[in-house]
Amino acid sequence: MAYLESPSENVQAQRMSVATRDFEGAAFRHAMRELASGVSIVATGRGEARSGCTTTALCSLSLNPPSLIVSLSKMSSTLASLRANGAFGVSILAAAHEELADRFAGRNGINGAARFAGASWTTLATGAPLLRDALTAVDCSVQEIIERHTHAIVIGEVKAVRRNGGAGALVHWRGGYEQVE
Repeated sequence: MAYLESPSENVQAQRMSVATRDFEGAAFRHAMRELASGVSIVATGRGEARSGCTTTALCSLSLNPPSLIVSLSKMSSTLASLRANGAFGVSILAAAHEELADRFAGRNGINGAARFAGASWTTLATGAPLLRDALTAVDCSVQEIIERHTHAIVIGEVKAVRRNGGAGALVHWRGGYEQVE
């Protein structure tokens, strides 16, 4: 908390702090819908033990060493599998992958390895599943997992990258998908 000069400022700051903690999560969720985000699939495991989910909470962390951050729900079966495997793949989706994004988001009730059906997958250095025709596929080993509130921040050390490019990107904005050319 910032240093405050007078006791009355301190009381006001404490009230603001309580009000901030108590605000409804829906207001924050709606505010964050204004942030357009790239759509990716995070996947881990092999064969029938594969698991994956759609995420928009992904960003680069460092170029040296190459690393990224992804945020996953602590309740996610993908997070549990990722912990066990120590590696994961990130497939950055093209606009044509909207149905796949929905499937990995669980919108059609398909779970586990069944989510991978009907698409072509490959592996690179760690053996984690990567979508063959993704705009970019990033293969990572788990460097650290930091749990905060309802989610875990996963720091991945990049082991390999595969770039396809070409098509427009799939982005999520205001609760729906858009295409960026």
